[in-house]
Amino acid sequence: MSFRVKILASAWRDADAIFDWIRARSPVGAARWYVAFLQAAKSLADSPFIHGMAPDIEALKRDVRQRFFRTSRGRIYRLLYVVVQKEVRVLCVRGPGQPPVMAADVAGES
Repeated sequence: MSFRVKILASAWRDADAIFDWIRARSPVGAARWYVAFLQAAKSLADSPFIHGMAPDIEALKRDVRQRFFRTSRGRIYRLLYVVVQKEVRVLCVRGPGQPPVMAADVAGES
């Protein structure tokens, strides 16, 4: 079964902030990161339930899963998402050293 993947505004904001931070240091690295981000999100369409639950669940008060993805430099990032019927909703993106997701980070998103 194929799911529709929807990247919510909160996740786009996170992705843009991470991209800008990387771009200031390595424009080529930033472009590669964005490709990895989009590929990770797209991969959720096929099997979103194979990824585990995120430790941020308690703060978000819902079943949030996480999908890890890695850059060519080996840095690990993660997408946090929920599955609603036949739709995967990417709530946010987190990189190394970033704080856990809080409810305010995704307020109004669902």
